[in-house]
Amino acid sequence: MEQTRTLKGGRKVAIPIPMAQDSSPVGSSVACPSCGHIQHRTHSECSLCGFALNAPGMIYQRQADGTWTILKDIDLSSLAPRPIRLPRQHFSRQGMGLIALLILFLAISSIWAWRERRSGATAEALEIAQYISHPVGTIVPQFQLQIQRSDAGYLRVTGLCNLPTATQLEVRVFADDTVVAIDYPVTVSDGRFETRPLLNQGRPFTPGAFRIRVKADFAGRWQPPPVLLVVGGLGQRLQGSLVQKQEDATGATLTYTETFTVD
Repeated sequence: MEQTRTLKGGRKVAIPIPMAQDSSPVGSSVACPSCGHIQHRTHSECSLCGFALNAPGMIYQRQADGTWTILKDIDLSSLAPRPIRLPRQHFSRQGMGLIALLILFLAISSIWAWRERRSGATAEALEIAQYISHPVGTIVPQFQLQIQRSDAGYLRVTGLCNLPTATQLEVRVFADDTVVAIDYPVTVSDGRFETRPLLNQGRPFTPGAFRIRVKADFAGRWQPPPVLLVVGGLGQRLQGSLVQKQEDATGATLTYTETFTVD
């Protein structure tokens, strides 16, 4: 009885029978795999072409007509697993055209938005520059100082003013004409400013008379842009007795002084 094997798909196939050199029945015939000549199985070579018929390790399969066929000539491709083919995605010409139009629209929109932002920023910068060079209105600086001495002899100066936030001030303390303490920068915040604790040339302040000076220069290298936007690029909006305007257009200088006594 012919032996069979069941594949995964339920299909049954015959199992080839390995034949030794002399395992076939005496008197059977075999077809030469080279020329197809049918001859006796006991021949070691084809009588027509000389092809080796019973080489060791060669496998044969018996056919319905009683002949034997070498297995290597049998087509076994139907038994091999078939590769899985994924469906290809096809885009029509119309679809590709729509995608190209969408990409073109997004590119044009991005360029237009970038040009609008750039033009808007340029116009704003131009307006700011024009306002700084030709500010409108005036500011008359005013100060109110409070000077306190701690038990350890440190001096602290706090003050109120009507200068814009972020204005940079310089605070100096004099004994006669000698500078004994200095703090810079002292920054204005919401109309208030305060120095760090000050010492009299590294020593505690002792009782005596002193003079304090608050000074501010108004130009690009001395004040930040937000301050110049309020007072003008050279402090043009600043007016009053505390303000000195330079003839060489280097910017206005604000100076406030008052005397005080340490008890």
